Amino acid sequence: MKKFLATIALCISCISAISIVPVYAEDSITVNYEGNTISFDTAPFLENGTTMIPMRAIAEKMGAEVLWSPSSKVATIKRGQDILEIPAGGTVAEKNGEDILLDMPAKVVNGRVFVPLRFVGEQLGLNVVWDKETKTIALTEKAEIPKKVATTQYTSKNENYSITLPGENWKEEYSDLENTIIADSTEGELSVLVSNFDKQELKLSGIQTAQEFAKFNKESAYYAVYAMGKVTEQNITLSNMNVVGADEIIVEENDIVSKAFFVYAETESHYFVCAITGEQELYDKYISSLKNALQTIK
Repeated sequence: MKKFLATIALCISCISAISIVPVYAEDSITVNYEGNTISFDTAPFLENGTTMIPMRAIAEKMGAEVLWSPSSKVATIKRGQDILEIPAGGTVAEKNGEDILLDMPAKVVNGRVFVPLRFVGEQLGLNVVWDKETKTIALTEKAEIPKKVATTQYTSKNENYSITLPGENWKEEYSDLENTIIADSTEGELSVLVSNFDKQELKLSGIQTAQEFAKFNKESAYYAVYAMGKVTEQNITLSNMNVVGADEIIVEENDIVSKAFFVYAETESHYFVCAITGEQELYDKYISSLKNALQTIK
């Protein structure tokens, strides 16, 4: 009986040994990362249907940091915020402190640590596609889902136009003017003002051209609010309007520096004046995105 059991045990051990012998394909396996072929000093191989690849070569190609602990026999791959730990011969890996089952244990072959390609690629955020006919594995970065950017839209009381401002930290200020939108940032001293005027109505008051409209606003608004400021002519292009003038003003009062950006523009039927004003710190922080917001006037 003992001899019979020993024979069975020997057969089982032989079968197990055969099942884990690496299978090298007649044609070598090609691995591409973002369309570029990766060169390996030790060729990848198939083991029980799983592609095993040299860990360091693939990880470094993806811009990851690779560590190998000879004492604990654990391979560590760091990429971005992800840390993946794979024990040689073990069936459980660890990603960012959480256990994950391996489809094939890592192993050391001829001094190289081999890891299952699909497992490592997918855990580090890659798409992994196997082409059986060409024996090619394509690795590509997963496209990031764009984050939805919060915006706030305001429409003039006469519903003649609207503007969309970036973010939600805005509150509309009261204005009894049907053609004017005033929005203040809840973060502090930062405001956006837009007004439009019917060209035909302005002709009755003597303003015949866009240049005359800009001149009238400069003389009145600048004198009343920024008379002591330093005025610098600016350039801006708006896709929805024809710009006839733009200026930036810097004014200091009681050790507080404020800035303002004025734009004068026209459409076929209306003139527009737009102003972005605020204390220097907030103005400098948001002026670029607020200039872009002027493109949303419609």
